[in-house]
Amino acid sequence: MIKKAILVFAFLLIFRGAVFAQATSDLKADIYSKLKCCDCNMAFGPCGCKEAIEMKAYIEALIDSGVPRDDIFYKVAKKYSLRVILDERIKVEIEKKVLKEAGGKMSMIALETASFNFGEASKKKGAIRQAFKLYNKGNSNLLITNIRVSCDCVTASLKVGDTKSPSFGVMGALGSGWQAVIAPGKSAELEVTLDLAHASMETGKKEVRDIFIASNDPLNSQTTLRVEVDVKE
Repeated sequence: MIKKAILVFAFLLIFRGAVFAQATSDLKADIYSKLKCCDCNMAFGPCGCKEAIEMKAYIEALIDSGVPRDDIFYKVAKKYSLRVILDERIKVEIEKKVLKEAGGKMSMIALETASFNFGEASKKKGAIRQAFKLYNKGNSNLLITNIRVSCDCVTASLKVGDTKSPSFGVMGALGSGWQAVIAPGKSAELEVTLDLAHASMETGKKEVRDIFIASNDPLNSQTTLRVEVDVKE
């Protein structure tokens, strides 16, 4: 009888574990189907970009901690910005919640453009640069907390008034304690430099690179600027 009871208990544990694993898998699939990470046009689930990997690890940690489904979407939107939410109903609900929490006072980041094409450029030219306006269209100070890029061939810096930041690479401002403040209604200048001579820049290809700007904008905590160039001999 004791052996039988032990076997039944073991079976129930295995069954319960399998049910829990299936429920977790279903929840994860449901959440993934309503998200995007980048502009590669690939579904979030199979996407293997750096941002997708980071987001998935964050989501799995929330699931393992027992965070409810709707709260997971809210936390993901707060951490990675509202743009990662594909489901319009969920997006609207999160936006309402964030605006209510802000109480009418919030920063609002806006880039002059979300993308820029340098056109054709020769590798022999070396470094090419372009400056972009970055605005605070909110009614509270906009705090820029990090600027990072997607490749070692790119650097980016931010000039607020007469103060210019260091040039940031793939690690961004990590560990430096750097930050910049843009007052309501004011702007800053984001300068992007592409090194065409870098080994990652292949002749005869259209190369695409991203610049990621992290801020305290409650609806858009990470803004992305995409630049392109047609690399020639």
